[in-house]
Amino acid sequence: MKQGNEVLTEKETECLVSDFFENYESYFDRPLYMKVLALPLANQYLRPSSLKVCLAYQLLTKEWLKAQLTEQTLLENKDKQRFYLEPGKLKNHLSKEDWDLASDYDYLFPGDKQAYLELTADKKKLILPSNKRQQLQHFKTSLANCQSWQKLLYHIKENHADLSVNWHFKNQSKLEVTLTRRKDHEHAFALKEPEAMDEEYDMFLANSKKKEANYKKKIKEKVAASSLRGDLLARAIAQLALRNETRITPNNCLKILRGLSYPDYDAINHSDYDRHFRFLPNQEILQVIEAMQKDGLIAAEERFYSDYHVYYHELVPTDLTEEFLNAEAAEGSDLALLKELNESADKTDLSAFNVVKLSQELLRHPALVCVDQSYQAFIDQHDLAREYLKTRLQLTTNKFTKKYLRLLLEGDAEKSIPG
Repeated sequence: MKQGNEVLTEKETECLVSDFFENYESYFDRPLYMKVLALPLANQYLRPSSLKVCLAYQLLTKEWLKAQLTEQTLLENKDKQRFYLEPGKLKNHLSKEDWDLASDYDYLFPGDKQAYLELTADKKKLILPSNKRQQLQHFKTSLANCQSWQKLLYHIKENHADLSVNWHFKNQSKLEVTLTRRKDHEHAFALKEPEAMDEEYDMFLANSKKKEANYKKKIKEKVAASSLRGDLLARAIAQLALRNETRITPNNCLKILRGLSYPDYDAINHSDYDRHFRFLPNQEILQVIEAMQKDGLIAAEERFYSDYHVYYHELVPTDLTEEFLNAEAAEGSDLALLKELNESADKTDLSAFNVVKLSQELLRHPALVCVDQSYQAFIDQHDLAREYLKTRLQLTTNKFTKKYLRLLLEGDAEKSIPG
């Protein structure tokens, strides 16, 4: 032995280790630690700095401690000497199950010198310092809290029904839960008994479902009030806003639907009606966009294009957009007229009044002609419809109406649809 140093005998080591575990056994509860560490929430909830220190103590075994004391060279005439617990050296002294679980927390290895024991100056006692005892007791409370939160999250997972759920901790004693469908429903849970938190969540879920049902009802009522239901041009605009996150401004929407030059065409998600409305004037498309915004079917959000330092408005969906696309067609809309024309095409007993009425309606729905040519069967079947359209052609002075009537009479309105 070197001058000024000494080592512990095997008997001294055995006495120190036995005495240590007898005095401080209540501070170590490895089954509890391992049970909590196996929870999905543990890695997120437990603070890494505390976990690093406290787990080093929990992984302590008599065999490892004996080995450490045997290897140590002690300094004489020193009040206290510290023995540092480095988790990375524990592998040979742990069961495979414990080691596999502990090694999942890879930030513990190699350990730094925050977990330690102290040997008294007379070498008679191995002590767990008071500050570390306090830390272990506090961390044990954190483990119990982690279990309580995990039980709540399991309960949420089992009961959140058709609402999607998200959650995050604001701090270790407050959990914020968000249920989402058409809109968000939020609630902050304070830590309490698991049963009380389960009951609190059940009440929150019931209220959220009630609010969601009321909100859906309001959406349906707002959509039902819009005369644009079943309007093909409005459907095309709604699809472009719903299917794209960027680049759909009113002017770009116009270019896409009319088949005009648009450099980003291949980069967007297309509607079912792209390039079908070449026949329609620009102003008509812009008017429908404006009407949809007024009804809340779509919205325009301000964007900033940094390359050119300009602001512009981009069309985006609202909570009404998807409901609008699925809603029943309004009376007098494109789709309602199309249904009526198809039902009337083969009727030989259709009154002259109804033939003229449907022909007049056809003139008011050029978007329908751009998208679906089944109207032609109605004109071919009813001579009165053709005669009425010819008369209108002779009397009108409007250039757009003249062109539209010629397309109807010649049966080639499909020329307005590229490709």
